[in-house]
Amino acid sequence: MKRPGMCGAGRWLVALLVGIVLVSAGLPAVHAQDDVARANAEQWLKRKLNKPNMTLVEFTYAGTSWPDSTMGCPVPEGTPVEQGTVNGYEWYFLFDNQVRYEVHSNLTGTQAVLCSAVSATSDVILTTYAATSYSLLVPEAWLNFPNDDQTEVLFGPQQELACNQPGMRLRVLGRVASGVTPDELINTRLADVGATDDITARRTVGSYGKVTAFTTPCEDVTLQQRLSAFVRYGSAYTIEQWVPDADFATWEQPFMDMLAQFRPGEGTLTPSQSSGGEGAVATMPALPLAHLFLDDVFLGALNDIPGRSVTSIPGQVRRYLDFSPDGLTLSFVDVTAGQLRVLDAAGGVSPRKIAVDVDGTFPPAWRADSQEIAYAVAADVTDGSGTALFDLYAVAPTGGEPRHLAQFAFGGGCPTGYSDPADRDYFEESGPQGVANTLVWLSDQQFLISTRCDGGVGVLNLADGTIDERFSDVHSGVLSPDRTRFAGRGPQGLAIIDVNSGARTDLSVGASASQLAWSPDGGSVYYSTTRLTDGTLFDKPADEERGQQVFGFWPVQVGVYELTLARVDVASGETTELWHGAGRAIGRIAPVPDGSGVVFSAISSSVAVAEIFQAGADPTTAYDTWPQPALYLLLDGQTEARLLAYSGAPVFAPVTINASSDQPTEVQ
Repeated sequence: MKRPGMCGAGRWLVALLVGIVLVSAGLPAVHAQDDVARANAEQWLKRKLNKPNMTLVEFTYAGTSWPDSTMGCPVPEGTPVEQGTVNGYEWYFLFDNQVRYEVHSNLTGTQAVLCSAVSATSDVILTTYAATSYSLLVPEAWLNFPNDDQTEVLFGPQQELACNQPGMRLRVLGRVASGVTPDELINTRLADVGATDDITARRTVGSYGKVTAFTTPCEDVTLQQRLSAFVRYGSAYTIEQWVPDADFATWEQPFMDMLAQFRPGEGTLTPSQSSGGEGAVATMPALPLAHLFLDDVFLGALNDIPGRSVTSIPGQVRRYLDFSPDGLTLSFVDVTAGQLRVLDAAGGVSPRKIAVDVDGTFPPAWRADSQEIAYAVAADVTDGSGTALFDLYAVAPTGGEPRHLAQFAFGGGCPTGYSDPADRDYFEESGPQGVANTLVWLSDQQFLISTRCDGGVGVLNLADGTIDERFSDVHSGVLSPDRTRFAGRGPQGLAIIDVNSGARTDLSVGASASQLAWSPDGGSVYYSTTRLTDGTLFDKPADEERGQQVFGFWPVQVGVYELTLARVDVASGETTELWHGAGRAIGRIAPVPDGSGVVFSAISSSVAVAEIFQAGADPTTAYDTWPQPALYLLLDGQTEARLLAYSGAPVFAPVTINASSDQPTEVQ
């Protein structure tokens, strides 16, 4: 005989509140041994479901016996089964989630198996099932049965498939070839199961998937089937859903809700949070750091990102953040307005405009004594050979009348525009075609300057306005902390140039070196590389109109690149790989001034946007999937980088300042 159980006064109240009326008068008391077994079985079930806060509303039970250790319930394939009579109980637990679970246990409740789960309400209540690479809405009443490596999960009232019950199976297919679409995955799966669908009736679901419908016979019923496929960041997933035809009206909308809220794994970049966690950043010194957060300039400290905003006008493009050599002033260019602005780094609130008509082709350049900053202005004329001319001016950080220094030519005819949607953020972060032009104030009478957009570095002499193009094969670069050496991109990788003598040393690190930065002690140079590993070309005429609307250009080439951050010792030429990941490119490198690590920005690839486009959805509504720079911290001696913020253009002030994000202090 099955015996109804009582759950205590408090739980009776819960039962009454949810509308379940239990009559306790005249019911036999639960035996003490039974109550211990019930409590053990209940706790086992909560642990099994990972739902420790469920409240038991009602239960019934009956004593029985089984011939083996399965205790009469379905068990995963491959589970060892021991023969021999097992005496125990059949439990039927109803919890406040409105699900009734059938659990079989031994006499003490210390060994148990979960047989099935049935909703106690006609409504389909959905809850989130979260895995390492995705999350999915599933019915609260369903159980989940993953395989050993979590690449396949069966969801349903019980593990044994039954023709009269609904169910769902999710498969993680892993990496797929570049350009594979959800439609292709659906075609493959339909062929595997010997089914056909109406291809014209396929629908876009979520941002990354397609869904189709078909029917299959199952014993004496017809099953309505839904097959969906998703591709995101090069990884593929399929979801199969089924329900008897008679119950389809109840499940049609819940099935679509599950698919619409399916969230494939996030992230195209592989830098991950290190084991140091937030504490690793919190213990870092308060080294002043400026960066661009949503195109606004933020000034803060390494241990307090993002810091405080020092600009507030939306829609402005700001570039070339830099601190003066004495660390007292932060400068940047408002490219949209053509203005050079500066801010007192030790307590300034609002940036001051000190120059106008500033051209964003070149970064500003501080004089070594921090008393002036130089900038370029397009002259809107050309020289005799048709090369564009620029005027070079200098102005004090306090403002005033700028003084004209020289006029110089800058040529090259380099390409403009983009082929990959990620190029826009990459070029804005790093410079035209991923490389910023050089403008370095060497002395009162000389500048180091890029002569062509496709390469060439020369010395501009202010005395006569001539340019000595000494290094035609060097493509831009950075000045060492002591301002005596210049590291540029050369045919073999890096060219280290003595700015006084012109002596040159080539370091063979490979021709793909892109972003460069000197270590604080000047003994080594950090550099990044990119290597294309996969790509997809979108060039079909039928997609051109839609592609132009989404991307702004056509055709579109989407690439996935292997990214590497490395360091080379200038004296020995020995290189050390520090980190590698995947995305579009590393945008900026900013070594921590105390030598404890390096901050870098990385731009994600546009694979997610392309996958949404392939699925027929509108990528412009999925803002979080578009490429953007992200700021990472790699501590010395570690290989895992920690995400600091979704921002870019990091630059540290000289360590003579001890700033905080709230109120920078005075110079030491």
